[in-house]
Amino acid sequence: MWNDIALQIVELLLPIVVALLVALIGYGVAYVRQKTQEINNKVARESLDAALAEAEIVAINAVRATSQILVDELKSKSEDGKLTKEEAKEALETAKNYFLSAISKDSLSILTAALGPIEEWLSQLLEAKVAEVKMEQKVLNLADPT
Repeated sequence: MWNDIALQIVELLLPIVVALLVALIGYGVAYVRQKTQEINNKVARESLDAALAEAEIVAINAVRATSQILVDELKSKSEDGKLTKEEAKEALETAKNYFLSAISKDSLSILTAALGPIEEWLSQLLEAKVAEVKMEQKVLNLADPT
């Protein structure tokens, strides 16, 4: 008799227990997916930060190298010591080529994935670095007036 009652109770509770187990498994899967997404976002963010840091270094090197190799030569040939628009474009293209050949392929891929085509962004970055180099040169000239 007690066995029959216990069996009936188990039969009644079995769908509830199964539903709870399914809900717990679903919650566990959702939790694991959320944590995986957080890890992926963290890795992506760290990768982008590293790629941007490398881009900053390579950009400043590109501007300095272009300045030393090309710009100084063009300025010395000019009567007023300034670049024409065409010469400035040439210098920017030289700096872009330097940048694209010097930055790691992984960083370039990350930047492209995050920013899309990087041509415009790269031009802006290099122009900002040109301004930085000019400011550095002015500070150095003020510090050493000889």
